[in-house]
Amino acid sequence: MDAQAIRAALPRWRQELHAHAEEGWTEFWTTAYVAATLQELGLSPRVGAEALDRTARMGLPSPQRLAAARRRARSEGADETLLHRMGDCTGAVVDIGPREAPVVLALRFDMDALPLPESHAPEHAPAAGGYASRHAGRCHACGHDAHTALGLGLAALLLSGAPLRRRIRLLFQPAEEEVRGAAAMLELVRGIPRFLAVHIGLGLPTGTLATGASGLMASTKFDAVFSGRAAHAAKAPQQGRDALKGAAAALLGLHDLPRYGDGENRIHVGDLHGGGARNVVADKAVLRGETRAVTCEMADDLFARARDVLEGAAAMYGLGCRITVVGQAPAAASDADLAARLATLARSLRTEQDRPLFAQVQETANMGASDDAAVFMRAVQAGGGKAAYAILGSDLKAGHHAPNFDLDESCLWPGLLWLEAVCRDCAAQDDCLDA
Repeated sequence: MDAQAIRAALPRWRQELHAHAEEGWTEFWTTAYVAATLQELGLSPRVGAEALDRTARMGLPSPQRLAAARRRARSEGADETLLHRMGDCTGAVVDIGPREAPVVLALRFDMDALPLPESHAPEHAPAAGGYASRHAGRCHACGHDAHTALGLGLAALLLSGAPLRRRIRLLFQPAEEEVRGAAAMLELVRGIPRFLAVHIGLGLPTGTLATGASGLMASTKFDAVFSGRAAHAAKAPQQGRDALKGAAAALLGLHDLPRYGDGENRIHVGDLHGGGARNVVADKAVLRGETRAVTCEMADDLFARARDVLEGAAAMYGLGCRITVVGQAPAAASDADLAARLATLARSLRTEQDRPLFAQVQETANMGASDDAAVFMRAVQAGGGKAAYAILGSDLKAGHHAPNFDLDESCLWPGLLWLEAVCRDCAAQDDCLDA
């Protein structure tokens, strides 16, 4: 593919991925689409169980849901050979460059969607354009479809130009939402001297690029299952142990926890359900929540306090309480010297009209949320390498994780040209071998 064909393909890839929105660990169609596109470019991606440690996956859906997602992918035309190679895992990885050369840079592109119904309002571009999610209750409301399209475009652009001196590794990661997926791909970045992740939007407008975000918050995602005893709500309520009341008390207790004064920290319960009938004492309730903080130490302490609240509420109502961590990521920050180098590259790029490719390039930004790219960043940094988290600005129709979220596709081509420049610079420079 030449540059113009790749530029034209970017929105097409993004819209096709948008229409096939799949939650974390169920991205079978998405993985097959990515792998098939890479194969058409002449590459040999590893997929599913070939690309990750299946035992390190966190927050897995039930086997029944995984099987149903595989059947749905097959019914929507996913390549049968690729599905067989995946097994019960999703995700893909591909290297570009000489096979005997070292990998000098890994880039992460997340693929999963959210468990959220998409807007079908006529002013919502995916609905108007016929590429809204075809999967009820799931949609790309964070931009991961565009991230994946950038990864495909980067592979195509690197292959269309001069051969690379050293290898570049592209990670197409499943299950970023709820920070569940990176741990399973961790071995793919160990010993690599440079790492880069890119997120679209996050409060920056189209034409802006931040090359070194910091403030990626440590986060723990947890499920708490309260078990009690059912009883007649009028005839014998004293015989019951009300799991729903215990879970409700826990919710209030969690949000009553004192916050720390020396850095951002948050606690949130996003789902609470239990019981089954209005006249039956509930014997089971499930609470799903998260903690976040700007340092790992603060995050660990906040989660320990949250655990005390959950267990205390259960004890108060005579309940059992099983707490399961279903996702976890550390705090992270970009390396300032790498961010500066990435910014210098961005400022050097020009449009065909000889104007700056980006209206504004900044070396810092505050993430203010969590992303399991932090798992990769910390691992590369612990090995002596450098890592950065970039934000590619885009005007948004609504905020991230909203049903009518949509992004400005015009940000994709400049972002892709910058990513290509980053890869070529890293593959050419001897100092990028240092870890």
